[in-house]
Formats: sequence, C-alpha cells, structure tokens
Amino acid sequence: MMMHPRTLLKYLIASILLNFVSFDLFAQSNTILDRFTATESNGKIYLSWIISSGQTCDGTIIMRSTDKVDFSMIGEIFGVCGSSSKPVPYSFVDESPVLNAVNYYYLELGTSGFSEIISVEIIGTGNDGYQVRPNPVADKAQIFFENKKNESHELWLYNLSGKPIVQLNTNREYFDFDTTGLSPGLYIFSITNLINRTMIKGKIVVKH
Repeated sequence: MMMHPRTLLKYLIASILLNFVSFDLFAQSNTILDRFTATESNGKIYLSWIISSGQTCDGTIIMRSTDKVDFSMIGEIFGVCGSSSKPVPYSFVDESPVLNAVNYYYLELGTSGFSEIISVEIIGTGNDGYQVRPNPVADKAQIFFENKKNESHELWLYNLSGKPIVQLNTNREYFDFDTTGLSPGLYIFSITNLINRTMIKGKIVVKH
C-alpha cells in the first residue's frame, strides 16, 4: 500500500526531528564525567567512570548495543551519585557481552544527561581455542587465541605436505597474518605457548 504524500511528508519530518533530538542529547554528553572507559578481561567487560567533583545525578542506567542504534538497559545504579566536594568513581561489570561483535555502551545519568558512547569488540575463540578473521583469507587476517597473561606464543604455518611456510611470534591475543605471498589453498597452523608448551592446532584457507 502506497503512503499518502502528506502522510509520507509528516513521517519524514518526524524522523528528521527525532534524529536532531538524539544528536542534541549526545551533543550534551559527558557533562558531569571526568572519565568513562571500558576494558575486556576473561570475556567480561569492565566499565568504569568518574563523576566530576561538585556534580551529582539521581541514579545511573547502563545501556548496551551491538549496532550503535538500538540500545537496551543491562544494569542500573540506584540513588544519588556523585559528591558536592570530590570526584567519585563507579564501576559495572557486563558479565555477558555479545561475542564476536562490537559492544557499544553509554550511561544515562539521571536528569543530568548522557555519557559519550564507547565501544569494545569481543572475540570468542570457541571450542577450538582460536578464531581466524576473516577465513577464507584474501590478503590479511588475524588469528585470535586465549592469552590473558600476555605470554610469549609462537605460530608455525605448514602446507599440506607438512613443509613449514611462516613463523611468527607474539605476546598479544592474536597474530597479524599476511597471506599475499602464499598460493591459494588450505594450510595448517600450530600456536605454541613458549612458557608451558601447550599447543593449539587449526586450519586456514587462502583464497585470493
């Protein structure tokens, strides 16, 4: 069914006004905060913020989204927040963020406005203990694995004949991987923890 031109015009005007209202709300963001940060550890997101000295708010609502558009409440802190004489820190733990997605967060600070929107990406390694993104690989990829203690790890890449092709080292939770010099096909890799010698084995497909 086609929408009447006048109805369509009203709808477009309402949408534009809504966007202006949303922009205005976030344009006034972070008015009472000294800091708002998010960090990931062991699959959880730790949010922390500081309400500036002399600023208060009546309750705080924690909001989360994976598309930066549709947010839902995941937590709430009741009562008066902040202090008239000193900055006050607060924290919240998101126990179940969305895996393999960017998680966006903001705070509704009572009637005192909104925080800025911050984001953290959570990479799940699954039962295999690793994840290759993207896979198949056209030119560059990252191989993610568990390394919460930032221990030294070594990666070896082999062709299907067992010949070693690439060797990499890292103490991060991923390897940056460049396949531009490799022929298309299936490769096998191993990731070894150089501290306790535990090993992960996986496959990667190169498709230029």
